[in-house]
Amino acid sequence: MAQTELQRKIAEESAQPYIWVDVRADEAQGTVFNLILGNSGPTFAHNIRATIEPPLPSDPSSKGDAAQRRLRNGIKSLGPGHKLVWFIGIGHQMVKDDIPQLHTITVEAEGPHGPIPQMTYEIDLSDFRETRDAPEGNFHYVRKAIEKIEKKLPKPGSPVRVIVENQDRQSPEG
Repeated sequence: MAQTELQRKIAEESAQPYIWVDVRADEAQGTVFNLILGNSGPTFAHNIRATIEPPLPSDPSSKGDAAQRRLRNGIKSLGPGHKLVWFIGIGHQMVKDDIPQLHTITVEAEGPHGPIPQMTYEIDLSDFRETRDAPEGNFHYVRKAIEKIEKKLPKPGSPVRVIVENQDRQSPEG
């Protein structure tokens, strides 16, 4: 009987969502920091609340304050594999002061089998200091390929030479 109860508990826990909140450099841009709420679990999460103490600094042009308020007030649901992403500021400006920038994040949510255990962890924005602020991938090679193609294209207004190759083709009849 204890084995059956253990197996049931393992099955329920494996079907719960895995909700997290993090600060990450933007994958496409590099120097921008985003606040991200994600669900890495296999099921929908409901009634998600997250608090960040002290609140993260945010650029006046960002949605950082609104995002933190929205997380505190609660997100109705988030599907498996989904993320909500808010721009919070320019990375090097947010970590320019040589001081610890410790923030405690507490996440609460519910899954299909009830509340998931509350998760509390710390992030230190100063850990980003001196890190590489380049986006993923490299458009340098794409630019070089375009430049190479551009050199082969005719200049505007210049005559265009068309080469037509004669290919022997059989007709469908024959």
